[in-house]
Amino acid sequence: MSIFPVPEPELDRLPAIFSERKTASGLSYDQLANRSGLTRTTLMNVAHGRYHGDLRTWLRLSKAWQISLDELLAPVWEGKAGEKAK
Repeated sequence: MSIFPVPEPELDRLPAIFSERKTASGLSYDQLANRSGLTRTTLMNVAHGRYHGDLRTWLRLSKAWQISLDELLAPVWEGKAGEKAK
């Protein structure tokens, strides 16, 4: 059995993931805060890259947007052109 190294996730993509999903949902920051149980300040910090969030943050967002956590965070494992991260 060979062991392959796990690629590093591209965490700098998290603000873009957040913004794309927020735009697609059509929810305001206040509406998203109410649905997710997160504060508006936390949401703004994630959107502007000041905070990556923790697992609980992204679980709450996935629930609010009715999407699996895997699908929500899949882009952190992709390259800029959709290639797998090295």
